[in-house]
Amino acid sequence: MSEGTEPMPHNRNHAQKGFSLIEMMVVLAIISIIMGSVFNSIDLTQRTSRSEQVKLDLTQQAREFVDQLTRDLRNSGYPYQRNMAGLTTDPQNAAYKLGDPTDPYNAPGLIFVSPGSLWFAGSVDGTAGAAAGTAAVKIIRYDYVAAGVGQPGCPCVRRTEFLRNGGDPLTDAQNPGAAAAQLEIQGVQNGATAADPIFTVYDDTGAAIALPIDFDNNALTIAGINSLRVVMTVQAAQKDSTGAFPMTTVVSSVALSNCSEALGNGNTPAYCQ
Repeated sequence: MSEGTEPMPHNRNHAQKGFSLIEMMVVLAIISIIMGSVFNSIDLTQRTSRSEQVKLDLTQQAREFVDQLTRDLRNSGYPYQRNMAGLTTDPQNAAYKLGDPTDPYNAPGLIFVSPGSLWFAGSVDGTAGAAAGTAAVKIIRYDYVAAGVGQPGCPCVRRTEFLRNGGDPLTDAQNPGAAAAQLEIQGVQNGATAADPIFTVYDDTGAAIALPIDFDNNALTIAGINSLRVVMTVQAAQKDSTGAFPMTTVVSSVALSNCSEALGNGNTPAYCQ
């Protein structure tokens, strides 16, 4: 018998290359789980990013509002009565004296303060008045407006700016004429009550002053205001990733540069002299 290599018997169970159907299904299931986790992570990241952007925008809006109010308020009461010749007749209206709080070129400072409103007069933009050597004095009003029919964007704070007409400062401020109130910030959550005010004022000892007060009826009190605190709490119009409406609070304190002229020359507090 000759020597040689015998043929290998055919084996039906010989290993096949590749994956079986079950293995393929297991792999696909694992890949699906991994991809699902990745997509969930991406979605969570995007929603978190959107939420943080909403909060950032909200904070920025509140800060811009407070900055604007602070800039306006620092010009409250300028030009002050000491900056003007008290006995000089107003060249535009002989019934007025330039150094008198009733004169349209005189800025009487704070006029009205409540938990949700702040009214004052001053040369806020530096423009000249019609009379030579005078400044254009404007009344600035910041007013909280509650939500309601015909109040789009509210609860909010609106700002009104208009030139003084002359005469009693409080009456002046109560009559803006054709001046339109501009929406400054929406979603305001405080200012409706004394318990949660936007505005708080203090005397020179640091004691809080009860509000509301005005130029005509609380002359001694309003003339004694030394500083003001602004607290603005706002809520976003959009929900965040948790389903809640983001809120933020911005706080600022302002030392008044000029006291109110409610008491007239010689009657203002010692620190205003």
